[in-house]
Amino acid sequence: MALTGFLVPFASGALIKRQEIADEYDETAGEIIDAASAKYNEKLSLNNKAIELQNANYAAVEAALGTTVAEAAAKNGFLNEVDTNKVVNYVKESMPKGLVKRLQNLKLTEDGKSFLVKDYDDPENEKERELFNTIFKEDYTRAKSELASQKDWAALKLNKGAIKNVSDLYLSGGEELPEPTKIEKAQKFLFGDKITEETGATFNLAAEEALGTDIQVQPKAIKASTSLAERVGYVAAVDIGSVLNQDRAIQGILQVEGIKIGADGGIIFPDRFKAQVLAIKDNAQQYALEFTTDDGKVDVSNLMLRSNQDIEENIIAPISATFIGYSLDTSDFAKNMNFRVMKASDINITSKFITDNGLTAEDFIVGTKAKLYPGGDGGTQSSIEKHWTLSTKAADAFQREIEIQPSKAMQAVYIDYLPDNINININGNVMPIKTYYKQIFGIGSF
Repeated sequence: MALTGFLVPFASGALIKRQEIADEYDETAGEIIDAASAKYNEKLSLNNKAIELQNANYAAVEAALGTTVAEAAAKNGFLNEVDTNKVVNYVKESMPKGLVKRLQNLKLTEDGKSFLVKDYDDPENEKERELFNTIFKEDYTRAKSELASQKDWAALKLNKGAIKNVSDLYLSGGEELPEPTKIEKAQKFLFGDKITEETGATFNLAAEEALGTDIQVQPKAIKASTSLAERVGYVAAVDIGSVLNQDRAIQGILQVEGIKIGADGGIIFPDRFKAQVLAIKDNAQQYALEFTTDDGKVDVSNLMLRSNQDIEENIIAPISATFIGYSLDTSDFAKNMNFRVMKASDINITSKFITDNGLTAEDFIVGTKAKLYPGGDGGTQSSIEKHWTLSTKAADAFQREIEIQPSKAMQAVYIDYLPDNINININGNVMPIKTYYKQIFGIGSF
């Protein structure tokens, strides 16, 4: 009955007051909707234009340069904010020289998300290497779907028919109010919820959550552990000096004897030096800019010296430390071989390579064999040579070292520097370890 007593003073003007408050609510809700509608409808329009621009740019690049180039351009953000009539030239200019051609030559999988490379463990087959996580058409469909969802939300919430919804859900500030007293219940019945300082804030927050992010068909810049060029095996062309200057520098570094001069004036190295010569030149590319002057001239001698230091530090020194009596075979027999003949007298069981890989003397089975040499009378002579047969564990350890070399040329020179008196038994067939690794890594055709 106390409640009835409270209501009496308000009875005559209650309906009028309630209508005034309702009108005030409608006006406030309308202002919220008008402000949000202008803001977010413009955002939706910009999103739509950006999506369609990327789609048009993709189509233009694909038609001119092929699907692989278009996918690469999309994944690297080259299709964003570029006029369609300019995008093909923009992609050509943005990619490293030669990369477009490399991409065009890729053999893609059926789904277009990976490309195929030769499997060196099984030369008859190919294996997949990831290139694209998704293809453009999938990303475009996703972006269009997200935009459609945003438009549906905006159509529902950003119109005058949503005023009642705004009043009910957002004018309280989105806070859970305490349980009202009987008086407050009566006031709410007559006048509705109170307008708080946070009026409209919750609505704007809801709109920001639903519509606040730009929709990207493709990222503005790809984020990956390796670059696109690295993944497709592209190596940029760099100036490492003329072939003649390279060869002259390498001849001095390696102190090569027995060279010949070709008809063009170039140096012809003995076959046993070719693996290292090629490795020095290949490895030098990464240091070329460090040895290039401001006027574009290359310090070829020091460039080749720096490149060879990698071979000495990362290949020759670790191999040498693994063996005892490790040295170059300087016999006439060795000089006639087409590869570098190295020898060792024992295994250094305490070396870092041995201990890091958990190897023991049992992984190196000792044996002897006769080695033939050309004799002074035109015949042959022989000597008894110590040799080792590697366990599978030891062979795998050396294989891992070869695998981590940065290029095929560096792999070839690593194999070149292994001792020649080391073998491996493959199903009863004993073969030199160098032959074994050359087959695995396809060095024969290198």
